[in-house]
Amino acid sequence: MNHPTQPLNGDFGILIDQVTPDDLADRDFQTWARDLWLKHGGLLGVRGKKLADLLPEQLVRWSEVFGVIEDKIQTAREDKSVKGFPILRIGNVKNEDGKIVAQLLQVPQLTSDADIRYNPETRRPVWHTDSTFRARPPVGSVFHCRKAPPEGAETLFADMQGAYAALPPAERQKLDGLEAVCSLAHHDKKINSYSPHYPVLTPKQRKENPPNRVPIVLNHPVTGRPSLYGLNSSTCAIVPKGQEVDPADLDKWDLEGVEDDSVMIWRDMLPTVTGPDFTVKWQWQPGDVVVWDNRSTIHAGTGFDYSKYEREMWRLTLVAEA
Repeated sequence: MNHPTQPLNGDFGILIDQVTPDDLADRDFQTWARDLWLKHGGLLGVRGKKLADLLPEQLVRWSEVFGVIEDKIQTAREDKSVKGFPILRIGNVKNEDGKIVAQLLQVPQLTSDADIRYNPETRRPVWHTDSTFRARPPVGSVFHCRKAPPEGAETLFADMQGAYAALPPAERQKLDGLEAVCSLAHHDKKINSYSPHYPVLTPKQRKENPPNRVPIVLNHPVTGRPSLYGLNSSTCAIVPKGQEVDPADLDKWDLEGVEDDSVMIWRDMLPTVTGPDFTVKWQWQPGDVVVWDNRSTIHAGTGFDYSKYEREMWRLTLVAEA
């Protein structure tokens, strides 16, 4: 391929530049790009001026190179989707009536690159793996930039394969025997504790959404490479694999939104694994498309001046291997 490429942080992440919509539809380009995605830790970006006018169907076909697309938008977000497509808008764009038609979560803006590293006191940025509470967590996501503010709104990515490999052997062995207990009820109650408008699960919904357990060290199903895994706002405890959880403890985690002290196993690692050796700060330009592998990366959003600038991102979720 004749496209220029740029590594993002050593072996983690790669950018392909001067890409056109026709490239995204080309089978040879698709194969090459997917191989690069897997080789570089599951983080791939494509950039090109003509991508700013990418059609929804073109984005869908490109996303299918990396996985099976979730074919429905989550409940209560239908008005925030691109009509006729399983694409969720994220940002603060409004329709002609002045109503926001994108999912908006306001988070702090970076003041410097030092803010990329996880701060144990503020617990920010909110680094995470997506939706580990699902029985089958997503394999990845695709983000496409339609509008970007000139400053702020960066997306942060961290290399969990590289971070795991850098741990001392004894620490790796310890983590290999652990798994995370991830609960949707805990996730929702945790958010509700600081955003009272956020709904919590009813007893019936809680019963229909039992906790999921995922390994702290996940072997990638395609490459076989191990990575750190299982950190999400739904993570309420970390236990030895197979160990039963006391129902009274689960009630506390779910109904009060508090984490078990064992989650500090993950949080204590975060300042190290989100340091400069393992992270990428993606500054968005209109047209950019980034694909990340949920099984080998963690990510975090950052804020911008919401009163001054508009932002519109299109997001697709990948739920299974291509």
